[in-house]
Amino acid sequence: MKNDDTADEWTDVLPRTAPTIHRNLDVTVGGRTLTTLTRTQLSYWISKLQYTRGGPFMTVSRPGHPEFIQTYRHSDTDYYLEIRSPDSRDELASTTLRDGESAAELIWDWLEGRGSRLDARQRDDS
Repeated sequence: MKNDDTADEWTDVLPRTAPTIHRNLDVTVGGRTLTTLTRTQLSYWISKLQYTRGGPFMTVSRPGHPEFIQTYRHSDTDYYLEIRSPDSRDELASTTLRDGESAAELIWDWLEGRGSRLDARQRDDS
């Protein structure tokens, strides 16, 4: 069967390990709003931040939860990552990263409920 978008062949078989999909999210990247993310999609969208019309931000949150995580690309090599609460103007955690893949790793950790790498980065930044 042909894939309409690429004209390449495709099969209806899942990979050995199906990707983790985070659903029911509020994701804003550039001028787009998304509700699901896989790890691959997260890396893709962060890599495109310099090219988005809505600005170089990506914000990820869960409906009904007060905090959100966002990254801002402010140069070819620097990404500023922060966790915020809409109830406060203060950031809960932040760090500057030198590449988009590092930002994607920390956002994915946040989605997975793992904060140890971001905590370690903050200690190193202090």
